[in-house]
Amino acid sequence: MARIIPSVLSLALALASASLFAADPSTQAPAPNTQAPETSTQAPESSPQAPETTPQNAETNQASKAPNGQAVAKRTSSYLPASEIKLITIDDQPLELLVRSWEGRKKLGAAIILPATNGTADAPGLMAFVRRNINAAGWASLSLTPPTEPPAPNFATPATEVTSAGAAQLSSPSNKPSQKVKPEQSNKHLLEQEDFLVKSMSQLDSVGTDFPGKRVLITADQSAGLLISLLSQKKIADPDVLIVINPYSEDEARNQAIAEKLAKLTMPILDIQSPDGHPASLETAEQRKSLAVTLEAPNYRQTTLALNLDNESAWQNCLSAIRGFAARMSGAN
Repeated sequence: MARIIPSVLSLALALASASLFAADPSTQAPAPNTQAPETSTQAPESSPQAPETTPQNAETNQASKAPNGQAVAKRTSSYLPASEIKLITIDDQPLELLVRSWEGRKKLGAAIILPATNGTADAPGLMAFVRRNINAAGWASLSLTPPTEPPAPNFATPATEVTSAGAAQLSSPSNKPSQKVKPEQSNKHLLEQEDFLVKSMSQLDSVGTDFPGKRVLITADQSAGLLISLLSQKKIADPDVLIVINPYSEDEARNQAIAEKLAKLTMPILDIQSPDGHPASLETAEQRKSLAVTLEAPNYRQTTLALNLDNESAWQNCLSAIRGFAARMSGAN
């Protein structure tokens, strides 16, 4: 027994020494390299990869550059077929003109559509509905990008001035909305909008040659007020038929003048008024109708809708009225 114990201790010490020796890297011989060095076929991580070309970004790249190096407007109506989208240039800025051809055998002419200001050529709602559905009645549709409105001013009062007494009384009457901008600034912007529309309308001739026949001009809201002013000044050519929907101007003097200007126009006019039209349009609706009767305006008709224009049934009613009036008054068969 006394011999066995020293032997066991010696064996344990030997195993411990062997473990320490194996764990020390300096005592290990390098393993022979039996494999050929691996050749990397991948590019270094730091080298940039070429961007993947997809139909979506290819279209964007194509729309953002032109062969001559000039910038081209990005398609704001990218959900539409490319065949419907044409570009016109106003003051070196490319803008969309949406074109839909006739559907069916009837080919009566073209309906020029100008949506409300601050919208797009395919502004959702009534105007987009008319643009897509008037083609079956024999009218091609040319939808213009409308002019924009200036940004609304932001009136802010510093916190230190909240409790201070005012230096003057309000100049505007209590029953009228406060003016957004000064009259001279408002008039300047209205003239800029009119100039924009004159330039836009002048470029329709080249596109309209594909759709010979009568011309029906359809417009709404403030855009309608602007076009009535331009027609009364003879700054744009008279259409064969004029359709205005809730026409008005935020400038009070111009708004009151709409009725007289509309009554003095000589082309057939369909004046559509909806219950949810702008208050400025509702204010002059009766005046527009009565003045046209007084001045014996030829072929003037006012239609009052029973439904608001946020109701799709009202869109169909509008379209039916436009189609019937346009075909009858233009003499197109």
